[in-house]
Amino acid sequence: MTGPANGPAPHRPDAAYGDLPLRDTLAWVLQSLEQPASAAGDWIAYEVDPVRATTAALLCDPATPVSRLRRARILYAALRADGDTAAERTLGSRLAVACAAAAYLFHGERLTNHDDAALLASFRSTASADGLDPKVREMVNAAERRLAHEMG
Repeated sequence: MTGPANGPAPHRPDAAYGDLPLRDTLAWVLQSLEQPASAAGDWIAYEVDPVRATTAALLCDPATPVSRLRRARILYAALRADGDTAAERTLGSRLAVACAAAAYLFHGERLTNHDDAALLASFRSTASADGLDPKVREMVNAAERRLAHEMG
């Protein structure tokens, strides 16, 4: 069996349990069992950008291209609509907004057609929600502050 055309998937530092690293697939399975909703978000991040293999890495890196944020937003919106559990659907909704926040904060681009007031409200709601990675929350807070400042 041959590996992927672009080489093996990068090793995830958080995939090590004990002194032996697990193969990526097994590490993802264990994460899915431990934190099923957040694992769904990370799976999407990994599919969109294997180098930035977690939601926080994808959304909080200013160098993440807008095209990848746009693709991630579409997939997170699909998770919002089709997630297996309420937790997955809620996470999908929050991460779709977080993608819009990252595009706005780092690239000055909008991924939605919402007006300023609606976008600001969605940033505030997402930033105040439980269960969001602290790095993602801070990024959404920064986008909220920038938009509020620009609104005057």
